[in-house]
Amino acid sequence: MAMRVLKSFAFLIWMFSNTVLADDQNTSLINADKTVYINLLKTIKESKVSNDEIALQKVLLEKLINIQPTLVTNTTINVPTSVDEYTSLFNRYIDDTLKKDSLAKKIQSIETKIKSLTKEIKSLENNATSERTLQLQSALYTKSLQEFKDQYDIIANEMLSIEKMLIESLKNIPFDSESLSKKTVMAQEEASKLRATIDTFLVKKERFELLGDTHDKGISTATITTKEDAYNKALRATISSLFLELSDALKFKNDKAFVLEKSILDEASGLENANVIKESIASLLHTMEKKYFGTIDTIKGSTEQEFKNILKTSWDMMSEPIFTLNGSPISMLKMILAVLIFLIGIFGGGFYKTSIKRMTQNSKSINLATRTILSNIGYYVIVITAFFVALNVMGIDLSSIALVAGALSVGIGFGLQNIVSNFVSGIILMFERSIKIGDFVELSDSLRGHVSDIRMRSTTLNTNGNIDVIVPNRNFIEGNVINWTMHDKLKRFDIPFGVAYGTKPEHVIAVIVEAVANSGYKDILMTQDKYTNVIMTGLGSSSVNFTLQVWIHGEEILAPSKTMSRFLIIIYNTLNAHGIEIPFSQHDVHIKSVDEKVSLSLFPSTEKSDKEEMIKA
Repeated sequence: MAMRVLKSFAFLIWMFSNTVLADDQNTSLINADKTVYINLLKTIKESKVSNDEIALQKVLLEKLINIQPTLVTNTTINVPTSVDEYTSLFNRYIDDTLKKDSLAKKIQSIETKIKSLTKEIKSLENNATSERTLQLQSALYTKSLQEFKDQYDIIANEMLSIEKMLIESLKNIPFDSESLSKKTVMAQEEASKLRATIDTFLVKKERFELLGDTHDKGISTATITTKEDAYNKALRATISSLFLELSDALKFKNDKAFVLEKSILDEASGLENANVIKESIASLLHTMEKKYFGTIDTIKGSTEQEFKNILKTSWDMMSEPIFTLNGSPISMLKMILAVLIFLIGIFGGGFYKTSIKRMTQNSKSINLATRTILSNIGYYVIVITAFFVALNVMGIDLSSIALVAGALSVGIGFGLQNIVSNFVSGIILMFERSIKIGDFVELSDSLRGHVSDIRMRSTTLNTNGNIDVIVPNRNFIEGNVINWTMHDKLKRFDIPFGVAYGTKPEHVIAVIVEAVANSGYKDILMTQDKYTNVIMTGLGSSSVNFTLQVWIHGEEILAPSKTMSRFLIIIYNTLNAHGIEIPFSQHDVHIKSVDEKVSLSLFPSTEKSDKEEMIKA
């Protein structure tokens, strides 16, 4: 009985010392041997304290006592002398890559757990039992961590040794290039068949599951797993065969090695843990390439191959359909080519237009109007052709566009009738040639000018004030248009004027005709049928009206306001010189009644006299 009391007392003392010297205890537990763990377990078992913490400590101590370090020794690696041994060494390198990655993940996981335990231990306050439990758990993790690190180092060293042996033994391995190529093709075909089978199985299995059929029908999960294992083996065989081809290319310093490297990495993408395997294989291949090609040539070849890979990847991405239009897949590449062709058409049409104008500029047989029509029609033909070629490149069936256009014809007729009308009017103007470039036309009293350009939708007029007016083509077809220079530059100007009543008409006509004849203007035409004349046009409310008719030829007809001004000045000066009165409007106002207040304000004296008369009366 006394012995049990003493042991319990000793146990309490140990717990108190454990609380005070937590860090030292943690170190001693981690670095302790089995004897310490055995004695501690014996002390705990002999004590009367029993709870979950103590039970957990017993389990941890038993694990620490029974833990057996795995003896990992460096395996002897023989230098390969045949293709099979060389291949096995490469596959061992891949296996070691997977082991190394697995160990790295375990080490990272344990280190995270140890950090968490350390924080938890520091956060405890006066709880010796819980602290010792955490320390024992940390000791178990630390011992496992060290074991995994030792294994990791051994695997890493082994991979370095394999890498060195593969490089050094390469020149002594006899390769059969033709046989290797056939072997690669067979392995690739086998892997492709297995992949197709797996995909088919997965689709069927999902279909059966959707139907609620629980029977495996030969495509159970185990079957699919077996096929996937076979697929991975076929991929490994393909990669190994490609590696042998690459080694053969390295042996003879053939640039084909860089292409084979890309093929190996592409095949490795289908394996489990593909990223880890690809990174490890890429490191091995780069080291081998540097050994046989040299650093500069390796960098050059890798860069060139990487550039090709980027181009291929970009091409594949751009060739991938983005959407489907009327059953035709549309990709980014097709869209870019279509836009490029259309832009080439626009720039080509512009170049054609400029070239035609430049080539025919000094031609006497081709006038300005013909030159403009040729350039505009050619431009639109080129642009429209480029548009349809672009649609064809995109894979859009033109017959389907015709159907859509037919379906939308009614909407176009109503919604876009003005645009269509102007477009058709522009074509009519170009071929009818009733209005040509350079003609001086008048659409209204306020709109006249030279035709500077005729397009499909509109015509440009340049007024005498150098203002460009864009006029829709339909205005020239539907309305009345005065073309002052359609056939020649000859026009009769009619200048109206009036004189006062009482003036002899014969006298007015004589003096005006004489004044025009003596004006000295050389653009006044006088022929047998075209001569200056003054006619009486009517009897107005306040004047006798006349019109001066004078024929003008030459460029002056293109400035009608200026020409009219000249002859109005002549008329005014002539009438004034001969004392002929020029009347102006006169009106008599008759007032029937006036408001009394307004009358008083207007005639105050009258109001006063009226009042005096009333007083006298």
